[in-house]
Amino acid sequence: MKKLLLPKSYYLEFAAATLLYIVNVLLTLFFPYFTAHKAYYDSTAYITVLTTAYLIYVIRIHLTAKKSASDIVVVLFTFFILWELSYKLGLIHNDLLIPSPEGLFHVFVEKPAEIGADVLGSLQLLFWGFLLAVVSGTILGLLAGWIPRVREVLLPLSNVITLIPPLMFSAYLIMIFSTFRQAAIAVIFFAVFWPTFQGMVARVAQIDKAVIEAARTMGVGTAGMLVKVIFPYCLPGIIKSISKSLRGAFMCLSGAEMLGINLGIGYFIEKYKSFADYRCVLAGIVTVGVITTIIDLAVNKVEATVIRWEG
Repeated sequence: MKKLLLPKSYYLEFAAATLLYIVNVLLTLFFPYFTAHKAYYDSTAYITVLTTAYLIYVIRIHLTAKKSASDIVVVLFTFFILWELSYKLGLIHNDLLIPSPEGLFHVFVEKPAEIGADVLGSLQLLFWGFLLAVVSGTILGLLAGWIPRVREVLLPLSNVITLIPPLMFSAYLIMIFSTFRQAAIAVIFFAVFWPTFQGMVARVAQIDKAVIEAARTMGVGTAGMLVKVIFPYCLPGIIKSISKSLRGAFMCLSGAEMLGINLGIGYFIEKYKSFADYRCVLAGIVTVGVITTIIDLAVNKVEATVIRWEG
């Protein structure tokens, strides 16, 4: 039970974060509008977001006892207070470009099915593009790292291709593949494949030569060397690189979805941008941030668990 109690040195930061949360709620519920706006929205979704953020903060700070959690929440809640005050005091005049916090988060109440379907579509694109890239990049990198002639051909080529932004290929990929969905997966594939390939080649080159010689003296052949010696040796590095590779895939995901497919959070943003509904555009951007953060945290947790044994 004592482990759940905060040290006294944390009381001030915790009190500040709690006070800012309360001020946010009171401003939202009771502070009046001093200027007229084109639309007013129910505050339930916004208060739910504030409360969820505060509860996550309370749980995290009690479990980890990191002051940085308080710093993040203080900055976040202060930003929301300034946003709310600016809107209600009339300092924000363009409702179209800068909606109220209530208006932004009310989108998730208005369009839950649409946003949910688009998130699922994005995750499907990400899954297939990322999976194909990691598997093929690892296998080809393993071969190129072990076979000098293959490495001498592919490595210089990869050094050139990685300098080209993957989205630059999009116009051409649309003409090659039969559907926009396949083209979008290909863009994600290019974003992840070559960095994965190069990383694998570098890891193979870093293997201790004594390990290779010991395996050879035991009569291990080429196939056994690749599968039983080199791949297990490189596996921790592969797992560590997944988080970085996912970030590269995320950078191209929304752009890939704007190629013409009618599903995905990038499509959601592009669609409502064409309608000049920037409230929904911002909601789409928030959704991307939340989903990518959740996946990144999950990958880091898996990484820490799987390779905990590595010294």
